[in-house]
Amino acid sequence: MFDKKSLDAMFNELRDAYELEPEWEEIQRDAHLGIARADGGVDLGSIDPRVAEVLKKHNPS
Repeated sequence: MFDKKSLDAMFNELRDAYELEPEWEEIQRDAHLGIARADGGVDLGSIDPRVAEVLKKHNPS
């Protein structure tokens, strides 16, 4: 389960890398969806692969 430290690190990395991208809103949406799925023990599904990579990196479980 994600804690504040891992969430902050994940969103900071995403923001640093993709905040200026035109699809930034979708990246944020996929990040929130991915967190919910990961915490719920469900497959990440078809979220943005950039988000999935960062999410897996920062997932403390």
